Amino acid sequence: MKKHLLIIAILLSFIVRCDKDRTEVVTEWIGIETKKNVALEKTFKTAGKGSGPVTWWAGGYTWEGGFFAVELIDVKNEKTILKKVYAYGDTTSGNDEKPRFQWWHSEEKNRILLTANRVYKMKLQTWNIAQPGAGWGLWLYEIGSPPRRHEDRRE
Repeated sequence: MKKHLLIIAILLSFIVRCDKDRTEVVTEWIGIETKKNVALEKTFKTAGKGSGPVTWWAGGYTWEGGFFAVELIDVKNEKTILKKVYAYGDTTSGNDEKPRFQWWHSEEKNRILLTANRVYKMKLQTWNIAQPGAGWGLWLYEIGSPPRRHEDRRE
């Protein structure tokens, strides 16, 4: 009986490991966007070899008292790689367009260091969001390879 339980435990462990490998491998743009007040998540796996810089972008519009927050988590280590909050009127993280539109817009481009063949989780949280909404994303070419331009792709 103990042998059967051990075999079942080993099989379940194998099934769980195989299930983790089904995370989508991304080698192009991956993003999250919304026009609603929500909390969204997206999980993905990087491709390539080693570690390398990855370009990311975030932007959005908020009404007074609103914000949007972006977060990237290394799932294996449960470590936050990137966390930014863009709040209405915070001129240190965006451009105040209040006089013209009565909303506030923030946009940022930057780079972060990611590891190939690793699972990450993107998060986007919004509150009191204005049109056209908010979003963020990453250009995930194969890590360790030179970045491709759109016209270089052969499809």
